[in-house]
Amino acid sequence: MQPPDWFQHYVDVPRASNFTIVDGARIHYQGWPSTTGNPGLLFVHGNGAHSHWWDFIAPAFVDDFNVMAIDLSGSGDSDHREQYSATLFVDEIMAVCRDSGYERPVLVGHSFGGAMTRIAGYLNGDELGGIVLVDSGIAGNRGRRRPPRVPSSGTRYYETLAQAKKRFRLRPPQPCENAWILDYIATHSLRHTDKGYRFKLDQALFSRMVEDSAVDLPDAVTMVRDIACPTGFIYGEQSRFFSPETIEILASIIDPRLLFGIPNAHHHVFLDQPLAFIEALQAILQRMGEGHT
Repeated sequence: MQPPDWFQHYVDVPRASNFTIVDGARIHYQGWPSTTGNPGLLFVHGNGAHSHWWDFIAPAFVDDFNVMAIDLSGSGDSDHREQYSATLFVDEIMAVCRDSGYERPVLVGHSFGGAMTRIAGYLNGDELGGIVLVDSGIAGNRGRRRPPRVPSSGTRYYETLAQAKKRFRLRPPQPCENAWILDYIATHSLRHTDKGYRFKLDQALFSRMVEDSAVDLPDAVTMVRDIACPTGFIYGEQSRFFSPETIEILASIIDPRLLFGIPNAHHHVFLDQPLAFIEALQAILQRMGEGHT
């Protein structure tokens, strides 16, 4: 389980914790600041994840960007809420962008975080330098979901970190050969308390999601077509969410120079193939910066 040198080098790069208040909740984000004048680059995690999922990705971009990674409310070191909504998550994303002071940042969002990134781009594209969606579902119709039930059991505590990490699972489930990555993010998914170790995630987050009544959002395909800023996309070629038909839809709405499929990668693309993911994202960001959209 010994991590490779490149991984250890990236996770050892110094980073700073920051907080901003959004609708009464403290929202945590990490920063890897670089050179004054460099644009901002904000990473947005997926469902059940947190900002430390990007610790071995974000430092690869500090030469050209002031890099950040957010903990959406209910996740990581951000506060939990009684209710969550898509537009509230978007408000958190944009608040971090504004709090950082970096003009026209680029957003990179994975999975559920990609959906929130897409909505942020749709509603606030004029404030952004671009968005990159990572294996985030694209549908041509709007569907309403029935929220899951609130978990009946209370917070579970574990005596040791090792016991707690054994309960860590990827959502949705998939194989991942990079055990050192799973061990790292599992460690950062837990908090030690006087009762023992517990997961930071609000286990009732999705059951507390409410429909947005103030904003009428179109379907994902329409949204991407209408986003005012450049849009890139990275997907795993073995992802369960990207059939040949779905990839055909993607190719019709994303500039081909900003669309990358990563071989031998499932839904959690950058856990499976982190170096290939970094290379693809670097290419997209470079092409966005050159105006190739």
